[in-house]
Amino acid sequence: MSSETSTERRGDAAGFQPAHFYLIASMIAATAAVMVSRNTHPVALLLLSATALAAGFVGFMLHRSVAGFFGLEGGSAPAPNERAAELLEREKALVLRSIKELEFDHAMGKISAADFQDIGGRLRARALTLMQDIERASQPAAPAARRGAPARSACRACGTVNESDARFCKQCGAKL
Repeated sequence: MSSETSTERRGDAAGFQPAHFYLIASMIAATAAVMVSRNTHPVALLLLSATALAAGFVGFMLHRSVAGFFGLEGGSAPAPNERAAELLEREKALVLRSIKELEFDHAMGKISAADFQDIGGRLRARALTLMQDIERASQPAAPAARRGAPARSACRACGTVNESDARFCKQCGAKL
């Protein structure tokens, strides 16, 4: 799933969850409380219903705390590699958005050229690092024999030695 707003169902969201139980229980409790207190002011009924819903929320949070403490929440959390990749993607999006806003502010004259160069350079370096981390996280682990020195390839056009994962020559820009 490439978009955070996707309508596709996630594997861990299918089925009946503890949150569903607490939501239904608190709604039943709120309905019962309103039905039992007949001749009551409407504001008091709203407060009573809100209190029942809040109690359901507190129950759910206690459930999550106890389950997390005892390690009972197995399938709901993503795998560590998936979580790390998700965090890297989110941070990359934030950095790229920051670069875009910085460029807009510079174009509007809100930021000096020196500050634009300084901040822009740091943001671009961070974006590059994040993209490399994301690429490394998406690649399968290398066999033990290949983990030594990184393999290199020479450019056919100019002969410059490039990294094995390079798609273009760092000297002349030719496709490798």
